[in-house]
Amino acid sequence: MSFYQSGQPATLIYQADPAVVQHLHRVRDSLHHSCKPYLNHQVNVQMIDGQMHEGMIAGMDCKHLYLMVGGTADMERGYYNPYYNPYYQPYPGPGYPYPGPVNNNGILPLVLFELLAISLI
Repeated sequence: MSFYQSGQPATLIYQADPAVVQHLHRVRDSLHHSCKPYLNHQVNVQMIDGQMHEGMIAGMDCKHLYLMVGGTADMERGYYNPYYNPYYQPYPGPGYPYPGPVNNNGILPLVLFELLAISLI
């Protein structure tokens, strides 16, 4: 990463209010505490902008909730895999059971601070 130095002191464009930063830390900690017991559970997630997502909580980190969503015909555009072949069934070799259908799930990372509500299904 390179920085352009003009010889002038940097001009501050935005600085978050310390009270807001502290509140966001509390929200993040609350979300972690609330969601951690429900890993691998089916949930319905509503975002601040009104979007709804249904899936299974696959994990969390300090910024995202990872939601495993099933691939459907209307979602192919968003989760397009150019190598996906629904007819390909890998044969692992003798002594292995038939692998069954190909799993077409995807992981949707959702920003923690944009979550409005999470409910069990």
